[in-house]
Amino acid sequence: MIKKAIQGAAGACLMFLAGSMPVAAAEHKSLLFPQYHFEDMNKTVWVESTTSFSDHPSNNLGETVLVSGNTKVKLTGESGTGTARLEYQGKTWYADENTLTDKSPEQRKKETEEAKKKAEAEKKKRQEEEQRAKEEAAKKKEAEQAASWNGPVLSPSAGVVQGPSGRETYYNLDMSGVVSIMRGMGNNDPYWVRGDGAKMLGDYVMVAANFGLRPRGSLVPTSMGMGIVCDTGGFAAANPTQLDIATAW
Repeated sequence: MIKKAIQGAAGACLMFLAGSMPVAAAEHKSLLFPQYHFEDMNKTVWVESTTSFSDHPSNNLGETVLVSGNTKVKLTGESGTGTARLEYQGKTWYADENTLTDKSPEQRKKETEEAKKKAEAEKKKRQEEEQRAKEEAAKKKEAEQAASWNGPVLSPSAGVVQGPSGRETYYNLDMSGVVSIMRGMGNNDPYWVRGDGAKMLGDYVMVAANFGLRPRGSLVPTSMGMGIVCDTGGFAAANPTQLDIATAW
């Protein structure tokens, strides 16, 4: 009699939880334990990394099995509490939804590689931008030095002067071969002769220098303005800092 009274009270409680409507026995557990209620589905998923499956929705109950990462399983249900119902090796198991992915190992590998390539490309771009900024800053500084030079200026009459970067001399040779080399390096600035006789490549005076100290294409202040190293000569061995400026004199 007491047992029947208890059962009746439990039934009344369940009817109250269901909104005073009769509740089927199969639904009693879902109402009292919502983590055991699953929305049915049929979907292929993969285990992201080695994890445990349990044969009971509660991780603290039932037996467990260790499943390797990248294992393909069937997702048969999802709960609102983060637990997934799975079919694995012909048996129903439960696992944390966060341990699963709908992306195959191949797709994840591809995405990882693409992300790595993108990160490397962005890093390279950032480094190139930083390098360009440094080079531009150096050019600006050198241009300011050249513009602020108030010492002697190389001329046909002077012959040799001590310029902002050291000893300066001049030479007058056909520059077509030198210009061709600069073109091969990617410099497409126009070749021309300035009014004072300086042979120019774009905005820069063409100079010969010691390549070991000043590589071809580098900028260097001269008494005639900012110079660009395009050539070298025998003088460089005797005086590594000397500049031989190309002129039409």
